[in-house]
Amino acid sequence: MAKFKGNRKLAMLFILLSIGWMAMLLTESSQPPAPIMGEVPGLDKLAHFVAFGVLALLMCAASFNLHGRLTIPLLSAPLLITALAGLIEEGYQMSVPGRQGSLSDFIADLTGTVFAIWFANRIALILRCRNPIKMD
Repeated sequence: MAKFKGNRKLAMLFILLSIGWMAMLLTESSQPPAPIMGEVPGLDKLAHFVAFGVLALLMCAASFNLHGRLTIPLLSAPLLITALAGLIEEGYQMSVPGRQGSLSDFIADLTGTVFAIWFANRIALILRCRNPIKMD
């Protein structure tokens, strides 16, 4: 059985992808909302759920590769960093004309994040069962 020690180069790739995703989220927040967002009920919350879920998955991938752990605790760097990014985005939206920050959007951000961490741990469990890794 192989030992898993983490992969720093892959972790750096996921960190850079996370930073790029956060920059894309802030750039999108500086634009007026797409017209369809107001036409379909709940689409805005779904967009927040998915956008921050993707960010959390990128952060989880970075964490898995950086630390070499087999699971990520719920209260972890991916949750804290993604929650901070959500707070920054909602605060930024308050300063953009035509946009507004809201607590319900932030809750959708956190819900997507928690789901992504749970999902990443489930996938890691499935992969670990298929290919056992010895940890020392």
